[in-house]
Amino acid sequence: MKQQVLNWWAGLQAREQRLVTGAAIVLLIGIFYWLVWQPLHQGQAMAQQKVQAAQRQLAQLQQLVPQLQSATPAVSRSGSLAQVISNSARSGGISVSRMQPQNEQLTLVLDDVSFERLLAWLHTLQYQHGVKLVSLDVATAEKPGIVRVRRMVVE
Repeated sequence: MKQQVLNWWAGLQAREQRLVTGAAIVLLIGIFYWLVWQPLHQGQAMAQQKVQAAQRQLAQLQQLVPQLQSATPAVSRSGSLAQVISNSARSGGISVSRMQPQNEQLTLVLDDVSFERLLAWLHTLQYQHGVKLVSLDVATAEKPGIVRVRRMVVE
């Protein structure tokens, strides 16, 4: 096969060899562009969009945390804090992966949850059950609109 290609190449005139060489270079550049450069460029653009969406979500959450912390609850809670958290999380469709009591507070870690669902649940905790949000550590998850609560302290 290699010998056949070499024989074919030797049979071409100098002008034809330059033309074939030029076409091969253009073809290689095209292959590089379509198989390497364009996918990398598109991936970078998508990653930038995800980062911007995550930054917007984080800004929204940071704006709402002080409001949630400073607002006074409208209703006092009935039952223990752990019971209130468990029941309201279950009814809100939120999965609590870890719950650790500390004095009068409760430290929680939540599985991935919709940002909107988390805010609705925090609102319910505060205004229907009298639970105060002390601190909240949230990270963005891989999917847009989904967050991971790494640490949440309530009392």
